[in-house]
Amino acid sequence: MNEFQFYSNICWRQASSIFKLPRLPMTPIQYHFPYFIELSNFNSDLAPYHWVAHHVLPQSKNESESILLEPMDTEVGNGKQSPSLHFDFGTFLMVHNHLLFAWRRYEDGLLIRQYDLREVNPELSMLEEFIDIMATEPGRHAHTTRMTYHHFVTFIRKPNLIVKEDYYERYVIILLHEEFLTLIPFDTFNETGGDPLYVWPALATLDVESNKLHGVGMRMGSFTVQV
Repeated sequence: MNEFQFYSNICWRQASSIFKLPRLPMTPIQYHFPYFIELSNFNSDLAPYHWVAHHVLPQSKNESESILLEPMDTEVGNGKQSPSLHFDFGTFLMVHNHLLFAWRRYEDGLLIRQYDLREVNPELSMLEEFIDIMATEPGRHAHTTRMTYHHFVTFIRKPNLIVKEDYYERYVIILLHEEFLTLIPFDTFNETGGDPLYVWPALATLDVESNKLHGVGMRMGSFTVQV
């Protein structure tokens, strides 16, 4: 086992300690490739829709490892190219009912993609939207979208978030539900300061009844906050 695999296993054990919770009324389990993912668990989420995920290793120094999703009943050697989904290093993933959500953080926002796993080729069903974090202020906002959100929750750094001290971090919690977007400063984390490339919140699941967010982060362990 190399150093990367060892650290990834530690991250997933931290995540597992939080996400061994009742599935309802909790929102679905999230994954981050490659630091917070156990393929057997992710494949259990995909199995009802007859998809399976594989870890793809880089073929050259210019490539990075990735996740490949394929139909379970793919026939080898039939001369046809099976539909597949490919996700790069740094992608967050979540299966909610028949929908697969994949999202990535950028300095100015969040790119979210939605795929329908019931389709023969989910790529053709893909919807996407970009949440402009720089232009969105804390609070609850009407949000017209074609996406299907049910208490979707995640974290992102908002560089222009107003804070009391310069050393504070600038992370926010994003909640997307139906046609509303809520942005909440993650004060209990921000006030500790820290290096955004070294310590960062990663996965979240929300107890819808109590509005308690259970999360786990890189080099910060697990945590619970009231939203």
